[in-house]
Amino acid sequence: MATKPETMERLVMQPASSSYPSLGVTYRHPRHEIEYSAALVRTGKSYYDSKESIPIEHSMRTAPISDAGSQTLERIPTILRKYRMSTAAEELAIQLGLERAGQDPRKAGVFDDLFGRNDSHVYIWQWTATGLRVPKGRDPNKYETDRQGRKYWVREFLIGNNTVGVVLVPEGNGRVAVEWDEVSGLPRVTEDISFPHNPYTTHFWFNPNSAEDSRSKNKDVAVGRWSGWHHDGGDRCFGVAANCACSNADSLDGFRPVRGSLSEIEKEIITANPTSAETALSKGMEDDYGKMPLAEFLKKYRL
Repeated sequence: MATKPETMERLVMQPASSSYPSLGVTYRHPRHEIEYSAALVRTGKSYYDSKESIPIEHSMRTAPISDAGSQTLERIPTILRKYRMSTAAEELAIQLGLERAGQDPRKAGVFDDLFGRNDSHVYIWQWTATGLRVPKGRDPNKYETDRQGRKYWVREFLIGNNTVGVVLVPEGNGRVAVEWDEVSGLPRVTEDISFPHNPYTTHFWFNPNSAEDSRSKNKDVAVGRWSGWHHDGGDRCFGVAANCACSNADSLDGFRPVRGSLSEIEKEIITANPTSAETALSKGMEDDYGKMPLAEFLKKYRL
């Protein structure tokens, strides 16, 4: 890192769960504590290179060494990383903690770098360790529609190089995030709401059909955070974007260093519920068939 964190704050992530009945899965994470930097570290590098810029610390550990049938103890070097990159869920926990305390997180010091409130007066794009991947064999443009006509794409969600599970990702295009999945840190529901959109503070972008990642050889996108003007006049809002390749780089890229282990995410397989509001296509089609013009019906359900 160009500079090490000067101030570390304590974050207590409360237990959270998210359920996707149509996918037959529920996710949970327990209460978890980490320390996070109050400021972002500007790297000007891609997601991959930003992660690799985190300094390595060397320590020594004792291990048994076998030699001609006997064992001796020897001190061997161990490579450690004192810090790591924050996840989308950790960033969301900071944001929602402020909102639930009646504060506007857009004005909080912990997000100053996203809003240009720093010595350089620059707006940093923040990488997180969370990513999304198109499942093998799935058409990246294929989506599901709920009864309100909202679109959702099935995606694997990643933390670093590890696939955690599969979630439904809502439509982006700058829509307002009105519900959250606090386990993955992604929006659960987005709506097209005009400004002012109180009490909501965050807009979402998503690229369903990204290019193949140069390293993973999959259709991956990183989940990043930024701020922007999303309306005429007024203040800037948060932006959460899952539309950028991990290999992209810009001079304003950066990340938040955190210290502590990742939260353990538990996955429970449940019976898929075809009448869930997420994918109740059969019920929705039955209700709409006699009420909508045929052309609109065919368009809505992509028939």
